Amino acid sequence: MRVKITFLRDQKLSNSLPLHHQKILFQTIKKICEKKSQVIDSINFSSLKGTAKIQNGFMRFLSTKVTLVVSSENEELVNELCDCIFEEEYIVVGEMHLIPKSKEIISDPAFDTRMKYLCISPLILNTPAVEEDDSQEIIDPNSKQFSDVLYDRVLGHMEKAGYSDEELDKFAEFEAQPDPNYVEKIMQQGKKFARFYKNTKGQTLTGYLLPFTLHAHPAVHKFIWERGMGAFTNEGYGMVDVVKR
Repeated sequence: MRVKITFLRDQKLSNSLPLHHQKILFQTIKKICEKKSQVIDSINFSSLKGTAKIQNGFMRFLSTKVTLVVSSENEELVNELCDCIFEEEYIVVGEMHLIPKSKEIISDPAFDTRMKYLCISPLILNTPAVEEDDSQEIIDPNSKQFSDVLYDRVLGHMEKAGYSDEELDKFAEFEAQPDPNYVEKIMQQGKKFARFYKNTKGQTLTGYLLPFTLHAHPAVHKFIWERGMGAFTNEGYGMVDVVKR
């Protein structure tokens, strides 16, 4: 289940957040979940979205409306989280006060074997606690390594979620390909494919924000739609959205 929540920004207070604000947003959502002893591990969420200007490493919101997308395969958990949010007069994210205004259930797309995505929160491949030497490595999105690491992350999460060995064997066909036009544009501009972020432990993460096409079993597409993909999905990383044809 996926829900988009719209907030009104308290214009008397700050309109700015760090550009890399997933850690701050996680702390807010975790605090809300703890009020009803909810487990946050199976919830994925986007970055905050709104008309904004990037300035000196900060997002300065120009719009009064700010949106957040939350998702999980556990519909009850998503509904309870939404209820908790709307019980609040406002939620605090950094120095911003966001007043809950409305929510919209986002219908599931038709899951096919080949789908195009864009990242609405940074996609993390490596985990510092396990791959400390590789956690800041920038992997070429065009490489087989990029697709292979992503495959390992997704299948690892599916295994932990309770998928059987027989089911996982059906998901062996998996290939992620970045949008060639995006890659060409990035290379022409001399920019990097990734940026550095922080998790809740203060560890440095390498995150990607790029459109890509994924060839995989429809059940895999459904899983990443609900739970995100890559590492630290419970901290709001790796949320993707389907590019409409």
